[in-house]
Amino acid sequence: MSGYSQTFLGDIWPWEVDSTEHFTVSRYYQKFQSASWRYLHQHGVDPAGARTTAALTLYKSELRVRDVFRVETGLVEAGNRPVLGHRVVNVDNGAVCTEMLQYLEGVTLDGPTLPWDGGTWETRPAPDPDTRWMRSAMTVVRMDEADWNGAMSFECLIQNFSSANTQVMATFGLTPDYLTRERVGLSTFEFQLEVGTLARPGDPIDIDSCLAHLGGSSMRFCHRMTNARTGEHIADLSQFGVHLDLDARRPSRIPDHLRERARNILAGPD
Repeated sequence: MSGYSQTFLGDIWPWEVDSTEHFTVSRYYQKFQSASWRYLHQHGVDPAGARTTAALTLYKSELRVRDVFRVETGLVEAGNRPVLGHRVVNVDNGAVCTEMLQYLEGVTLDGPTLPWDGGTWETRPAPDPDTRWMRSAMTVVRMDEADWNGAMSFECLIQNFSSANTQVMATFGLTPDYLTRERVGLSTFEFQLEVGTLARPGDPIDIDSCLAHLGGSSMRFCHRMTNARTGEHIADLSQFGVHLDLDARRPSRIPDHLRERARNILAGPD
């Protein structure tokens, strides 16, 4: 996509790789936050005034330890609610690994827009009213989890949603023991993130989660994060992922005994 500017250059360090043995999703968001901050500076806008209201992220191919990558950013929609398009490119082979649309308010970006040939926001059905929600995370935002504006960073936001995922997965048998023994993991391919009022260091946060969809190898989780002190809505996340064979690096079918346990969660309480 010509016209997109380079906003980040980096590589994957061992501590940035998760249990699925690829670049962890929270670190993608750290790089996207850096890319958008730089892009706004480059275009004469104070990034401290920008607020992200939503983000669509599509993970298309893996980045793994030692891979070298760049982020390219462009203006997809102009005005007082601009939309930035980011793409992560594997420098070694030129493949676009990940695409993100970032919806902003609080700043104005004028000028020509660039075409976006990445994915678009697809409306997903809300979880069934009978779906069983569960408390999946309880923590307090630390000082080192704040961004340049003093609120929780997007890396912190996504990391806590990822931790919540592990609680839901364990309830139907995708436990750490199973994942290690069977050499499988959860590989995410879509995030739909909607953001309210970000918490700040010292704020306690709660996450409630549910399993919203079960396919042959795919799963969709829905999460909602709340400020436990004020009751304010922090963010909602819809996450699609697949049951991944770690050796073949391909989706594999969710075993029947786990599917049965997962259906009980989808069905909700009796």
